Amino acid sequence: KGTDMEDRIDAGQGRLATSELVYRIRALIRDQELQPGERLGSERALAQSLGISRSDLRMALAVLEASHEVIRKIGRAGGIVVSDGRLERNINTVESLPTIARRQGMRVSSKVLQAVIAPASPSDIRLLKLPGEHPMVYDITRLRYIEDQPLSLERSHLPAYLFPMFLTRDLTTPFYTMFERDYDVRPYSVDETLESVVGDAQENELLEIEPETPLMRIHRIAFTAEGTPFERAIDVYVADRMRFTMHHSGYVRLSATHGSAK
Repeated sequence: KGTDMEDRIDAGQGRLATSELVYRIRALIRDQELQPGERLGSERALAQSLGISRSDLRMALAVLEASHEVIRKIGRAGGIVVSDGRLERNINTVESLPTIARRQGMRVSSKVLQAVIAPASPSDIRLLKLPGEHPMVYDITRLRYIEDQPLSLERSHLPAYLFPMFLTRDLTTPFYTMFERDYDVRPYSVDETLESVVGDAQENELLEIEPETPLMRIHRIAFTAEGTPFERAIDVYVADRMRFTMHHSGYVRLSATHGSAK
């Protein structure tokens, strides 16, 4: 009985110690005004600065990860990163959503809602530069989840001539992985436009959100290195579950008018 009592006391002290460390880490984030995506540092450096063991630090970090306040990233640029639970995605990326999520310590899964082959629309023919008199496309709609919570609806139109028998494959897996592995179609560049919208009744129901909830809609065309368009997609994200970033080096020419005026 004495041993049981000691175990309960030790467990209580461990919880108290962990809660105190969680408080101190939260205070550190607040005092340094760290924003989501900024690094707190490595486990080793943070443990040293707090004067604690790495095992004690990991217990506190597990609590903060569970509440989506920090993420532990691995690799050269890894460490403990401040988070607010949103998935961060760069505009014009050629990475798949599961790859982006995995790097941020999150998990994205997919559910196929529709997968059919259909005649290409006039806009499909124009934007995907489809050959032939009666071109066909794969029309695929997927519901994306992040940690089992609805994140986005993705509707993709793919040229059928580029991807024979595509609908027989596992469409819950990343498309870009299959394009490269099975068809030697390698994503090289993406043109995307981003706009704020509200969903219709069907979108709201699938995404499990209230009417008038803000959504972010991305229109995307993806190209190979040779300039061949191979995907046309519309993704609709729940706005408060995502953060979009843009990293660009150099300058952007504002317009041809500015250039010709020189």
